[in-house]
Amino acid sequence: MNNYLQAIILYAIKKFQGERSVYAIYHMLQGKKSSQTIQDAHLFGLTNIFGTMPVFTRQQLNQNIEQFLKDGFINPTDKTDAYEISGHGEGILAGYLLNNPFPTYLNGWKYQNITPVFWGRLNLLIQTISHIVHNERRFYPIQRNLKIQSFVKEFLHTHRQDRDLIARHLYEELVSLLEGQSDLKRDIFILKLTGVNRIGLTFEQIAKSKEAEEEYVRFMFFDSLHQLLAELGDGADHPLLASLTYDWKRGGNPHLTQSTQRTLQYLLEGRSMGEIAEIRRLKQNTIEDHLVEIVLSDKSFPIHDYVSGEDERDIAAAIAELGTKKLKAIMQMVDNKQISFFQIRLVLAKMGDQ
Repeated sequence: MNNYLQAIILYAIKKFQGERSVYAIYHMLQGKKSSQTIQDAHLFGLTNIFGTMPVFTRQQLNQNIEQFLKDGFINPTDKTDAYEISGHGEGILAGYLLNNPFPTYLNGWKYQNITPVFWGRLNLLIQTISHIVHNERRFYPIQRNLKIQSFVKEFLHTHRQDRDLIARHLYEELVSLLEGQSDLKRDIFILKLTGVNRIGLTFEQIAKSKEAEEEYVRFMFFDSLHQLLAELGDGADHPLLASLTYDWKRGGNPHLTQSTQRTLQYLLEGRSMGEIAEIRRLKQNTIEDHLVEIVLSDKSFPIHDYVSGEDERDIAAAIAELGTKKLKAIMQMVDNKQISFFQIRLVLAKMGDQ
């Protein structure tokens, strides 16, 4: 295996077990907000890599698939463009990940939207404060996004106390969180920061300095950011850092698409799926997709209005016995003409990657 990208692709092929085409991996890494891709991310345990490579291309995917076939890492299935990892591929992948461990805290599904915003705000805030405390008021902002610039200006306007005090508190909060990270992740995070008389390094520059692969460095940086976000909690111990994410947390369920959030609001008002479809002028199937997405995001969401307890147990038993997430196979195993594919999808969503 030549690089970390290949490890990620082969890892996804292993997870899919030949039940999805390789182009599902393409959509997964890009973070496509379709019902199918969102459902696949949860059902096959790939929420970690969801949306982690938004510039990933079909050409990159196809080139790696061709190489995998040539090297005997994967085998074709009877489904078009679907492959299973071979025994040889399993061994190669395990050996590679032993030396290049998979990120522990990586959760692209959960943090896909907030990650670039959080990092942009934090990096610009550190750059700005570091210049202020060194009495250098003129500098080129590392972050060109006007919304992020506006946020940092508002942050500094709100926190009017002594800038040296803010700098010290921000430093203390960061140190307390970074101390719990690996040396590599901590170093990558620090090397990416911009301040007085220093510009954050690129992933390529960090990779060279660490004698590591660039893609691996990039994933470790995401892992570092996601660990920070996960450990911020309610912000009681890290109020300054947590305040960089408050607007994201207040925006309802940040993991649902906007359309699904609208459907959820109608459901909470007691509307039926048929009523919602009519009100929103959408197909019933679309509302069903939204409901599956809601259950994927919130396993405690009640589904008994749509599938009885007995049918849920029958479907869950069939899934466990078959060891597959193929709807037709599950339907045949249950052998109940009253059960629909939608109900099977709901139970799959509730079970998650079990």
